[in-house]
Amino acid sequence: MISQSKKEEAQLLFDLQKELNFNDVFFEKKFNYLMGYEDKIDQTISEKSILDFHLSHRTNPDFQFVPTKNTKKNIWRYLLTSNLLDDIEDIDLEDLNKITLIEKATHEKNYNEKELFELYKRFQFNIDQLITVKQSYKLLSNVEARALIYQGILITNEINAKVELIKLLKNLFIKDGIGNAFKIELVKILKEIDIDKMPSNYTNFYKVYMSEEQPILTNIKINNKIIHQSKLLNYFRNESSLKNAQKDLNDILKKIKKDKKYYVSIKDIIMIESLKSDGLEVQKKYNNLYEVSTSNMPTDIQSLINNNDTGVALLRIVEIIGQDELKDIDLETLEFIISALNQLNIDSLRNKMILKILPLKV
Repeated sequence: MISQSKKEEAQLLFDLQKELNFNDVFFEKKFNYLMGYEDKIDQTISEKSILDFHLSHRTNPDFQFVPTKNTKKNIWRYLLTSNLLDDIEDIDLEDLNKITLIEKATHEKNYNEKELFELYKRFQFNIDQLITVKQSYKLLSNVEARALIYQGILITNEINAKVELIKLLKNLFIKDGIGNAFKIELVKILKEIDIDKMPSNYTNFYKVYMSEEQPILTNIKINNKIIHQSKLLNYFRNESSLKNAQKDLNDILKKIKKDKKYYVSIKDIIMIESLKSDGLEVQKKYNNLYEVSTSNMPTDIQSLINNNDTGVALLRIVEIIGQDELKDIDLETLEFIISALNQLNIDSLRNKMILKILPLKV
């Protein structure tokens, strides 16, 4: 309410809470500052709850917070979605403790894996170390060893040597208990290697980690007569490229337009709008097949999205979902949730939700 300039309503609600014996000194200080009753910035940072942490951030223009190994997962999430983590280019490569913390956070999915490997690229190694990676890494710290091996993977063209380094790097992550930090990048590298050229002694390694990336959705039934059950689902399963999905979409819409009895459902709209969000184009002749409703989107969430308050927008979505199973949430609510994720460009979470709610399961 304060963000929407509804201060009188905010004050009324606060007064009602006080009448009900609400007592929180930290919250009251932040409330008074946001209301304009106090000019002095209270730099106290509370990690007691995500709300307290958010208030600490929003009430301090110079807010800075350095996470530690004891920082809670939800705080890491907030820092990540609010762009409050250090820029990769600003991280001191000599601060190995900090980089170790980043590795652990990546393993716990609180830090972007892509950023971690960009950080590894910044390390400077001499030519001898890069030529003798398998021997040189043993003389380095754990962090530097992983960075050296990763750079070795990038510059190695010989398949057998490359896969050997890939497996070595994965094992080093696992040994330090942070195996999930090298997961997405691992699959990305393996995808660049032709399975037919994979050394026989590494075939099992290849299959294990490539299959691990695929969603366990073998019970999905494809039905190309219905948009949200069609092979377009393969795009959200990372089994089809954007280019192929574009062709599939045009083919399916062409058939649907000819079928005068076909009704474009909310699930269909969710899928099409998500594809459009990722760059697919719907030809103008299909524009009259359906209308997108914007009335379902809560105004406060749309306002947060417009203001790039990603973390808070996600918190509101979590609040709306609550303890409900996705299958129990009405379609109108799911439609605005997916729309919000599209606008926030959180494709990974969106794809998982789409694969949970759209396909026909058998």
